[in-house]
Amino acid sequence: MKRRPLVVSLIASLLLVVAAGSVLLAGLRPVLGLDLQGGISAVYQPVLPEGTAIPDDFEDILDETIEIIRSRIDALGVAEPDISRSGTDVIVQLPGVTDAERLRELIGRTAQLRFRPVIETFQPGTEAYVETGVDCDVPVGDRVELGADEAGFLCGPTTTFGEGELALTLPATIYLVGPAALSGESIEDAFPVEQSGGFTTSVAFDAAGNAAFAAITSELACERDLGRPGLLAIVLDGIVESAPSMNPDVRCGVGLTDGAVITSGAGDREAQQIAATDLALVLRTGSLPISLEPSTFEEVSATLGDASLRAGLLAGGIGLLLVGIWLLIFYRWLGAVALAALGVFGVVIVGLVAVLGSVGFALTLAGVAGIIVSLGITADSSILFIERMRDELALGKTVRSATVKAYASAFRTNLAGNTVTFAAAVILYALAVGPVRGFALMLGISTVLDLLILAGFTRPVVMLLVASGFLDRSRLGVPERSRTDQEVAA
Repeated sequence: MKRRPLVVSLIASLLLVVAAGSVLLAGLRPVLGLDLQGGISAVYQPVLPEGTAIPDDFEDILDETIEIIRSRIDALGVAEPDISRSGTDVIVQLPGVTDAERLRELIGRTAQLRFRPVIETFQPGTEAYVETGVDCDVPVGDRVELGADEAGFLCGPTTTFGEGELALTLPATIYLVGPAALSGESIEDAFPVEQSGGFTTSVAFDAAGNAAFAAITSELACERDLGRPGLLAIVLDGIVESAPSMNPDVRCGVGLTDGAVITSGAGDREAQQIAATDLALVLRTGSLPISLEPSTFEEVSATLGDASLRAGLLAGGIGLLLVGIWLLIFYRWLGAVALAALGVFGVVIVGLVAVLGSVGFALTLAGVAGIIVSLGITADSSILFIERMRDELALGKTVRSATVKAYASAFRTNLAGNTVTFAAAVILYALAVGPVRGFALMLGISTVLDLLILAGFTRPVVMLLVASGFLDRSRLGVPERSRTDQEVAA
């Protein structure tokens, strides 16, 4: 038994414990999932226009929708969002999120952007306004959708002045617009811009988009020079957000090639900043290929999550206490070593989960269950080593030779068992969705960590104690060999 490799191995294990402990002492803590810290849980259903048949590529459309929603959520920095499908429903779970209304708007917003030339405008209160027959009070989702190649009527946003009983809402302007000259598919980037009057959203197009935008603004600039309005309607999800005219510096035959600017609506600067930021986000990540409607949208209480966490920690603590008592009673000093291995496992796994939280992993109640199960696996590895030692000692071998042979046998058995467990965890992680994946991840990590602790901590501690003469048969609870046993061993 060479002491130097054992000492090096033990020092490496202790350094790992110190590193994990330093992470926790520095204030880094595991990020908790939806069921432990509260958040938002929502189910969205796809909505097709009335009379529209389900397309053949509906499954692909739903998958694309989920990816766009995931991009929007990731841009907000939400840790470990769970976005998945159940049939045709889209399930969204966001831990630690409290701004429910903002998330509801961001997730379900189609963000279909089109630029259309304005043929004519109709102001509220005029006879021509009434003759259009357009009712702008009808919800957008219930209006007849205007195709990209179609001309027709669209409503602008309603404007509200004041609050409460003194609030005054003005009817929306009606626009007669032509076919779309440019769509949001040509957007290359979008970002909020602060100006003296508030916040706007600046949109940059790709090469084809720049050419199309230059063409339409050039045409409208020519109309302006002929005394016509020359307005460009910026239509977002079926509503004319704004219809700016061409500035004098926009020349006929040239147009604009440096992108568009979308105003963020009324409200204070903070509201404008949020609106501009969110609009830039949804435009940058792309429009949803299908409209979504929330069938359920719930806020999970943080109090309930805290109770679940306490219950999980209490269960783990009671289990660990019972295992520790059992180890000490049955295995004495080797039980103390096994208990120390459990302590090493606990510090390292908590530190590792805290580090993973900084890159987006959130610990769920299922993950806590995976860690608790892994405590048993780690204890079982030490017990396997100890029992093999006792078997070898019962055959009359010396403590030193029994330890070496017992470890080799125990490690092979443990490696085979943990390989099966790890493979099951990988398969479960690949096939499962939701919190079950957290259980599989924790189980997989813990099986690898278990092998490392057995080889890097339990083995060197036991072998160094044996080499020093501290662990003899009496301290191991094994009777001394009789002369007959010694002669047989010889």
